[in-house]
Amino acid sequence: MSMFNEAKKLTKEVWWFLILTGLVSVVFGFVTLLMPALTATTLVFLVALFTVIGGLVGLVNALSSIGKDRLWWLSLLVSVVSLGIGIFLLRNPLITASLLVLVVAIVIFAQSLYDLVIASYATKEEGRWMWIVTGLLGVIAAIALIVYPEPASLAFVWVIGLYALVHGVVNIGYAFQIRKELKILTGKTK
Repeated sequence: MSMFNEAKKLTKEVWWFLILTGLVSVVFGFVTLLMPALTATTLVFLVALFTVIGGLVGLVNALSSIGKDRLWWLSLLVSVVSLGIGIFLLRNPLITASLLVLVVAIVIFAQSLYDLVIASYATKEEGRWMWIVTGLLGVIAAIALIVYPEPASLAFVWVIGLYALVHGVVNIGYAFQIRKELKILTGKTK
């Protein structure tokens, strides 16, 4: 297979990936903006439930490893702590919301830095301005969430929704730019 065909195949795969992630992000953004209280409650519950389930699975694994694994007690200890944290989070949803805000802020900040790095390498034709806007909005949103985690517990859902919406639109826009470039490279322009 020639280098051109490999690049063409990779570009096609990236285009579809960007379209799909962009559409999921846009849908998530709209749902979040339309139902912020439900989204916040659901996220808090899911984080707590995930922690409890992880603790239970680890507990079963640790108990079944007695006599088979010398470090079964370490797995047991981690599982009990995880189970305890999960139960605590289920019983104290406001703390869970604040912690979730901080974790999401860190993830948004990291993604925004990545977007800004992409912008530094992208050309005008590759949508540099879209990556810059997404990166800067993400950095601002992350800083706002980190500085005001408690008051932002419900408001962060709006920030997440707006960020997801903007990021999804940028992904879709970039996907169409990639598709356009692929058509130009293959000589299939209309």
